[in-house]
Amino acid sequence: MVGALKLANTYKGIGIQGQNLDNKCYNKLRIHHDVWLVESFVIMSDRTAVSTAQAANLRLRIITASVFLPVAVAASLFGGFVFLFFTLPVMCIGMLEFYVMEKDTRMQGSSLTGIPTGIAIALGFYFSQDWLWQIAIAACIVLTLLLEIYRRPTDFVLALAQVGTTLCGIIYISFPTAFLLSLRNIQPDGLMWLFVVFAITWGTDSFAYVVGRVFGKTKLAPLISPNKTVEGAIGGILGAWIPAFGILIVAGAFEPTLIPMIVVGPFIALSGDLFESALKRFFRVKDSFVEGLNLFPGHGGVLDRIDALLWVTTWVFLYLLVIGIV
Repeated sequence: MVGALKLANTYKGIGIQGQNLDNKCYNKLRIHHDVWLVESFVIMSDRTAVSTAQAANLRLRIITASVFLPVAVAASLFGGFVFLFFTLPVMCIGMLEFYVMEKDTRMQGSSLTGIPTGIAIALGFYFSQDWLWQIAIAACIVLTLLLEIYRRPTDFVLALAQVGTTLCGIIYISFPTAFLLSLRNIQPDGLMWLFVVFAITWGTDSFAYVVGRVFGKTKLAPLISPNKTVEGAIGGILGAWIPAFGILIVAGAFEPTLIPMIVVGPFIALSGDLFESALKRFFRVKDSFVEGLNLFPGHGGVLDRIDALLWVTTWVFLYLLVIGIV
């Protein structure tokens, strides 16, 4: 367009086909040039605004992580009731976020019965009382069904569907939380297993984010999570293997039977992250957080922060259960 303006100036000076035509052509080209300048300024302004917003979000993420991570590590080190009381509120908010995500569907699960059931399940595993979580699930099914039938007496099928979505929140969030509590209570190596879970989860998440931002070009799952890249995923996998294997080696607990657990772990973490992204797209929400309960500014909601942790915890717990450690 700059070339067009130069051509216009040159053309105006030649005076071909009369002064009136010359001025009209010049003015037309001049208008196009001015429009181009305005569009360029708007584009540059938008890019600057996006860059500023991204930088501000990154600072907020770092501040949140610098506050939350020491608290999480301290609660893990203390264990016992300290870890229990740290974990339960996070679980409850995560379950609430799950049920609120469904608010625009007719099959929304019941937080009124789901969250108390989740607490009972976590306590049942923490105190090694299987009867507690088993009774809690049975009671949840019956109470949720009665509650939804009371709300819509003529739609029994919908009431059954809402029982199902209520149980989905319990299976997705409360059981992994219960597994996490059980891992911490393993004697004498509970803390080690907990840190292995954290190493796989946080290693995958952190390295995938950093490597993806620096080297990411190939989209991993553009329809589900457009910002995730193959390069970031590879960085996350390597970033999880190193600390997870390192913890086992330093603790003197490394065994060949544990290799598959660590090797597969980062893939489970990535799957958990993508699953939560797919949930948000299905329910058409950007972030999972509930207004007024945003514990992790810059990171989205609780589910956005613990999505991979839920899957990795389940994977590690079930793997250790199968090989006889739990």
